[in-house]
Amino acid sequence: MSSKPTINDVAARAGVSKATVSKYLNVALGYSVAPKTRKKIEDAIRELDFHPNPIARSLTSGSSMTIGLVIADIKNPFFPDLVASVQEVVEAGGYNLILGSSGRDTGREIEIIRSMVQRRVDGLVLASVQGGSRDLEFVEELGLPTVLASRDLPELIWDTVVIDNIQGAEIAVKHLRDLGHTRIGYVGSNPTVKPFLDRLHGFEAATADLPEAVTVTVGSMMEDGRLGTHELLARTPRPTALHFANDVMALGGLVACAELALSVPWDVSIIGHDNITAGSLPGIGLTTVDSAAAWVGARAAEMLLQRIRGEVVERESPQLVMRPAKLILRSSTAPPPGSRNGGQGPAR
Repeated sequence: MSSKPTINDVAARAGVSKATVSKYLNVALGYSVAPKTRKKIEDAIRELDFHPNPIARSLTSGSSMTIGLVIADIKNPFFPDLVASVQEVVEAGGYNLILGSSGRDTGREIEIIRSMVQRRVDGLVLASVQGGSRDLEFVEELGLPTVLASRDLPELIWDTVVIDNIQGAEIAVKHLRDLGHTRIGYVGSNPTVKPFLDRLHGFEAATADLPEAVTVTVGSMMEDGRLGTHELLARTPRPTALHFANDVMALGGLVACAELALSVPWDVSIIGHDNITAGSLPGIGLTTVDSAAAWVGARAAEMLLQRIRGEVVERESPQLVMRPAKLILRSSTAPPPGSRNGGQGPAR
């Protein structure tokens, strides 16, 4: 069996010095090489299937070649696509990924971040942020490259990647109104979490002229959505459509409707927010707002690597990348009862 290729082999194949290859590998220190030279080295690495030793790189560069990612809840099906996309980007850049889940607890979130800092991560992607900016000032003071993913805290000088959550709720309501709904309910969640607050604001703005629009605030899990649905549907007159702060809660809304012997969408229309995989399964068909988790994760990781490599030096000018939300139409929404076939469901 042939031995593993070394940095000397890469240098020889690329026709450059070992020092030049070392500079290429240690981009975390701000080293750079000319574009033509970079391509020669990248071609050599690919042809030789060369994999640098992360421990050796850490010792020589002062970099751990590790990125920390903190998410709010590892059980939430919104996060797998985000985590996978962050991992793909950072590993392609030669870094390892450490994952932490805060369980939506501010104290736990801070503990995880402090632990990652102690492990000398080169940067952080934060997709949790349960507390406010004051809780994270210690990270900002360290000067550690940090990007917020699916969360935004304008008070902190960090790059941010988000979906427009206000606009997302607005297009959800517009869809329901276009179908003819005026009695629309919103099952919201913790308003101290910025995405939930923005979605509430979007709903309120889009229903400001609807006197029968109602809201309820619960937790963010499936059972919370079920309970919130029961609360709203017990009202008189009953809402004909419900919008949920996330898809997991909307799945709970489907359960509640089944418990009440109400047909979705013919008795009640339901629309979620996030576009998790489960919502697209046959028999569920959840109309929702796409939060583009994979895109958010990939873009956040790319921006973080740019900061680490010194490709973006103006720390006083954080980048805000906001993508418009997109409505995903499925089978859980329809015109309100009474507006079609005497309210008896679809024509046959």
